Amino acid sequence: MGKRFLGLLMVGLLSVNSAEAQRKKLQNQPKYDRKPLHFGFTLGINYMDFHIRTKDLIDYPEVYRVFSTVNSGFNIGIVSDVAFNENLNLRFIPAFATTNRMLTFEIEDSVTNRRAFVVREIESAFIELPLEVKFKSDRINNYRFYLLGGVKYALDLASNEDVRDPEIFKIKSRDFGYELGFGMDIYFEFFKMSPQVKATFGQANLNVDDGTLYSEIIERLETRSVLFQVTFE
Repeated sequence: MGKRFLGLLMVGLLSVNSAEAQRKKLQNQPKYDRKPLHFGFTLGINYMDFHIRTKDLIDYPEVYRVFSTVNSGFNIGIVSDVAFNENLNLRFIPAFATTNRMLTFEIEDSVTNRRAFVVREIESAFIELPLEVKFKSDRINNYRFYLLGGVKYALDLASNEDVRDPEIFKIKSRDFGYELGFGMDIYFEFFKMSPQVKATFGQANLNVDDGTLYSEIIERLETRSVLFQVTFE
């Protein structure tokens, strides 16, 4: 009985070792991260918003509040990745992004003396130039987790900052800020896919003082956004 048990135990251990060796052999692209340069593209959905800081509305009794509405847009970009080592990369990802945001002003109608909502729609089409540092964990089979941090400059091609129309709420065409994110690298046989989430915190004041009440009551208007995207390399 004891010899039989030992025989079964040895067979089991050999099977485990064989399966472990097979898993190591099946690791996709084992030398991928040893290459210094990688290129690819990204596809994503963004949710852009404004961080609004108004002046003291006590000085503007006809205005009750200002708030923004988030809408989704899309991003598409090109990836250029330089690896310093297996755990640290520098990435430049020029991208094109679109979005449609709305600012709503709750005011007192001067004719009816009742509360009314004035909506200003703001369409944007950005050329984005983010520079990121990617901190990666050690690879576990065909997976690797990472954190992102960096800065971004954006140019709004659809900006109306120079248009003289009181019915249009204007924002500046140039924006900059910093980004934080996280994601996971998934290694396939012929490519690597990386789902990720990034948040952008704009630092530029986008408000254009055009002499209207709607721009006058806003002290600062900054970008806030969340991006869900997938990178293919």
